[in-house]
Amino acid sequence: MDGSALRLKIFNTLYYTFIVSILCIFVKNLFSGWSFSTYQISEFLINYEGGFVRRGLLGELLFWFTKYSGIDVIITIKVISVICCVAVCLFFVREFTKKGYTLYIIPLCFFCGGIIMSEVWIRKDFLMLCCFILMLLIYRKKTIHLFLKIVLINFISVFMILTHEVFAFYTLPVVFFLLVYVFWKRKRMNVFVSGLIAFISLLPALLAFLSVLLAHGTPAIAQAIWDSWSGLYGKEFTPVPDDNAIHFLGWPSVSTFSFHFNINFLKEEYYLLSIWYWALVFFTVYYISTNASLVFKTRQEVYTTDDRKVLSAVFSFQFLCLLPLFTFLSIDYIRLFFYLTASSFALFLIVSPKIFTELFPRPWLQGMQKLNARIDVLLPPSRTTVSFLMMIIGISYTGYVLKTIWMSTMIYRIFLLFSEPILILRDYFLR
Repeated sequence: MDGSALRLKIFNTLYYTFIVSILCIFVKNLFSGWSFSTYQISEFLINYEGGFVRRGLLGELLFWFTKYSGIDVIITIKVISVICCVAVCLFFVREFTKKGYTLYIIPLCFFCGGIIMSEVWIRKDFLMLCCFILMLLIYRKKTIHLFLKIVLINFISVFMILTHEVFAFYTLPVVFFLLVYVFWKRKRMNVFVSGLIAFISLLPALLAFLSVLLAHGTPAIAQAIWDSWSGLYGKEFTPVPDDNAIHFLGWPSVSTFSFHFNINFLKEEYYLLSIWYWALVFFTVYYISTNASLVFKTRQEVYTTDDRKVLSAVFSFQFLCLLPLFTFLSIDYIRLFFYLTASSFALFLIVSPKIFTELFPRPWLQGMQKLNARIDVLLPPSRTTVSFLMMIIGISYTGYVLKTIWMSTMIYRIFLLFSEPILILRDYFLR
């Protein structure tokens, strides 16, 4: 066995061990105790019982479902989360396998694995991605009339935007341009008219987005939401806990922007500013995302340089759409990288590359090709390089915390998986 084959065998062993560790975490979290005060659960509980507010639609539906069915809302939330999580993972495994791309990237901390490790799979993220994938499948389906496609896309968009406004950032811009392409190519309209009709076509979704931006929430609304669930379960009314997702509805915008910006760029830990670390992480995530299928491919025709150019262009476009979240609207980097990577690959897998080559300006595509060429000179893509980066890349769950960055790496999770039984035995015999 030559050195290359041996290294690949070792990496495969570590890779499957890492998957086992993620599955263990998933099962453990599934049966862990959750309460209304848990941030992940409370995000689902935001409803309209205190008036119209952002993120309230799904919570309102859950409120009435719980009221008339008698089923514990936490169980309902877990079921929704598990179904969506499994559906997303199965979709990517199926599509990657069908196209001959490597599966290595899927369980990494910035794709699906990280949000499982940080327990944020019990959030609205997988539901949002399921809906985005459904929108793209509807767009691709040739047997559905264009008018019906627009109606369905708007229906899904409005539902999800009223459930979580983040959905609009990584869906509406690209869907807008995909509709522009349809009117431009199929209907033979000029670009300006195509853009105007595409804008009008998405007006319901855009108005929904505007409404949630205006309905930011107040402390009084947050308390009314908390009281509605307390009353439903016959519990004593108490102030909304400070670490509860409902509590943050009342945060003022300016201080929220400042808080997020300072952590994302100016926080210091062990003399390392967050801005330098995140620059390194962005480069690494981009490098792995665009090169993993290239270096691990088994057939020459799979994932060509043109495919990498298209994926790079899609990746960079989605990053620009999510830039407000990466800068001053969020510090949940493990989730933001999931939005970025998963939405980019969903677009790349579902939408024809021909559409993107005609849709993106030629200078943009050429620029991405030149960028990839320069990166190849700086760090030539190889199985060893990509494998090593996969082992050490880590992304903090919330904000910039070096400890949680280390804890989200593949190598840490592998060590932890083998260490936990030893620690259990140690504690048992030393009691």
